[in-house]
Amino acid sequence: MPGFTIHLAIGKRYMEKHKNEIFDTQDFIKGIIAPDLNENFTEIEKEKSKSHYGKWGKDLTITEIDKFLEDKKVNINLDYWKGYFMHLLTDYYFYNIDFKSEHEQIIKNNDNFYYDYDCLNKKLNEKYQTDIYKIKPIEEYMYIVNNKPKYLKSEKVESFIEKISSLNIENEVEIIKENGMGGLK
Repeated sequence: MPGFTIHLAIGKRYMEKHKNEIFDTQDFIKGIIAPDLNENFTEIEKEKSKSHYGKWGKDLTITEIDKFLEDKKVNINLDYWKGYFMHLLTDYYFYNIDFKSEHEQIIKNNDNFYYDYDCLNKKLNEKYQTDIYKIKPIEEYMYIVNNKPKYLKSEKVESFIEKISSLNIENEVEIIKENGMGGLK
């Protein structure tokens, strides 16, 4: 999963770009981080496959957003579920499209992205002011390391944040409903 700071930056930029679409900021942000937290929002979710509607493991990250959209409890018209959708969409694009080669390198090296997130957190927080979202269970995972990331380039991550936050939720939902996950590019 992309780090919490990346998810929060995308959520914040999405609200700035789509002012008439999100009405309850807190619900939207709660949805943005919900897939990575347990249902009580007290600790990190350990069963990512369930919360991310797919298959998650050391070498496998498949999010099936179409299954999320079919879930009877999901009401995509509510801001919470819009945020949840954005989280899943972010993960999908991150692992399968925009950072696919970096993810393959991570797997090859038996490594992970966490160190890179820690190296990027300070700059991303300063740029996107994500620290306004004080959420207890995730604060302890938003470390700051003053070093260069191994796999992720800051400029590419910032471009990714702008790209994903520019997508329109309603359009992306329609694309997935009409074409499945293969319709996302």
